[in-house]
Amino acid sequence: MKGVWLALLTIREAILKGTLVFYFAVGNIIIIFFAFALSVSPDDGTTLLILGNPVTPRGIEGFNPVEFLILQLFQSSISAILLFGIFATAGLIPAMLEKGTVELYLCKPLSRFSLLLFRSAGACGGITVNILYFAAGIFAVFGFKTGVWHGALFPAALMASIAFFFYYSIIAFSTVVFRSTGFAIMLAFVYSLFSGALALREKVLYPWWDNVVYHRLLDAVYYATPQTDEMLTNSARIIGTNPFIRLAIGSAPQTFDVMPFVCSFLSASLIYGGAVWYFSSQDF
Repeated sequence: MKGVWLALLTIREAILKGTLVFYFAVGNIIIIFFAFALSVSPDDGTTLLILGNPVTPRGIEGFNPVEFLILQLFQSSISAILLFGIFATAGLIPAMLEKGTVELYLCKPLSRFSLLLFRSAGACGGITVNILYFAAGIFAVFGFKTGVWHGALFPAALMASIAFFFYYSIIAFSTVVFRSTGFAIMLAFVYSLFSGALALREKVLYPWWDNVVYHRLLDAVYYATPQTDEMLTNSARIIGTNPFIRLAIGSAPQTFDVMPFVCSFLSASLIYGGAVWYFSSQDF
């Protein structure tokens, strides 16, 4: 219970920083926009309209406009929340390690393992609340306006939240070791941008240098760090696949793959473990 209390206190602290409130407000604006802009054509009762304009592209067999819009909203909003969510959460662990504050935390009947784990869980909890709230809002708007209740939004949002928790291990480790919010933010940004290239390293990064050691080093980094880009991509696949991408590459719809989450669980566990070990070895 003490750990849960610490997590809830961390969520409250993140909210007071204002960044999470900003994301909450932006999410509400998007939800309200679609609540007014989305409609179904009264002529045939099936054509989806946005501000009175039909969402019916040509040349794509079996195009589902509702699924397409929900998928686009999910991908864009989740990527933004996870990427910029580090601004709201990166400073939470360094704040705990400040002189005077860390002694207050350490005097509580919690191990250093529990302190770091629940502090991280609380930081990610605020992001999770935003993601699930946005998913619920879009689910309700599309359900009432189009009659399509796309329940896949909720497991997709849950998997995206898990992806952020694994991704946050990099922030937790860097802030414990360097105690710098700015460095953690820069590192997280660089890694998030590099994650997609790592997933396609055989096509994107291998050609840079035809060297076996270089290739194996990229493989090591790929498996030793959370596979953020692939986790987010697979979270979206729970909802559906982008028909334009499928048409461009000429492939069948890709299904959800749990392996990026399994690999990321293992790598994030090692990174969190390293952060706990370093935290426990420090004399405060």
